[in-house]
Amino acid sequence: MTGMAFRLIDGNWHKVMREAAKADRSALRVVCPFIKLSAARKLIEAAQAKSIQVITRYKLQDFYDGVSDIAALRLFLEHGAEIRGVKGLHAKLFLFGKTNALVTSANLTLAALQSNHELGFLSDDQTIVQQCRRY
Repeated sequence: MTGMAFRLIDGNWHKVMREAAKADRSALRVVCPFIKLSAARKLIEAAQAKSIQVITRYKLQDFYDGVSDIAALRLFLEHGAEIRGVKGLHAKLFLFGKTNALVTSANLTLAALQSNHELGFLSDDQTIVQQCRRY
């Protein structure tokens, strides 16, 4: 992905995430309000990251309604993740080491990664990646 700088993404999210995850396995940071087990499993398997951080929103109604899975958070914990909650979180940001930042409308769900119409960008520009890391 070197030399890409900035690429608009409007499909094949599962492939884009898998490739970005494999490009830098040093760390994975997920900032996403809705996380489902099946999508989390795919991301963890692709990333095989040495360090994982998850920032999500803790709203019991989301788990009750099935838009997020407690089992997904448990899976992240089993892989050594540090998990934090942010009230009212709506942002979706995925950081792959210090190499790539993926900013998207897509949550970490199979629907978002495989069938929803989502839009975002992937960047390896270090200024963009650092600004995303600071967020």
